[in-house]
Amino acid sequence: MNTHLFLNLFPVLAQSNDAAAPAAGQSVLGAAFGLLMGIVQLIVGLSIAAFAINKGFQIVSGLLSGIEIWAEVRKRNAAVALLAAGVVISYTNVIAGGIAAMTTGLQNLVNGELSSGIGAVVGGALNLVIAIMVASFAITVTFKVMDKLTQNINEKDEFKNGNIAIGIVYAGILIGVSGLISAGVSGIGASVTAFLSALLDYFDVFK
Repeated sequence: MNTHLFLNLFPVLAQSNDAAAPAAGQSVLGAAFGLLMGIVQLIVGLSIAAFAINKGFQIVSGLLSGIEIWAEVRKRNAAVALLAAGVVISYTNVIAGGIAAMTTGLQNLVNGELSSGIGAVVGGALNLVIAIMVASFAITVTFKVMDKLTQNINEKDEFKNGNIAIGIVYAGILIGVSGLISAGVSGIGASVTAFLSALLDYFDVFK
């Protein structure tokens, strides 16, 4: 049976259908917004990943001045490769908390929770900025502390000579330290998010 004819015969059904139309449209709009936010999140994540890799290599080059990472990798220098991998993993590990917080905020926004969503997004952005600064500082400090603790070892020469053992040790230390730092940075981000959400609720910004 033709749909229009059916609705004309039963006007009550037509009215209920019209009432349901905005809700359906709103649902589609919400889904589309969620998809858009997912795409934005993916782009941001890829951009931050590229930044983290580049920054990690810059840190290694600065710590081992005079040693070109890719030149050593072409020589199959596993020690330098391990150090570079450890730095990149530790760097991304620290800043991952900021991305996770922003993801939570975007999800809350999609669900219509404006106060908690905006608080989480802003808190996640601040967390990400703090994490980027802390990651660079922590990696550099860790390397310098290890250099002080091993005064009888010339790390630069050992890495240049391809000492795999020292590469493993340094990569392990950096990754381990990054886990502890990441927990601390995530705690700061969670506190900032909670504070901002409470502040928005207190002033009834979205009510």
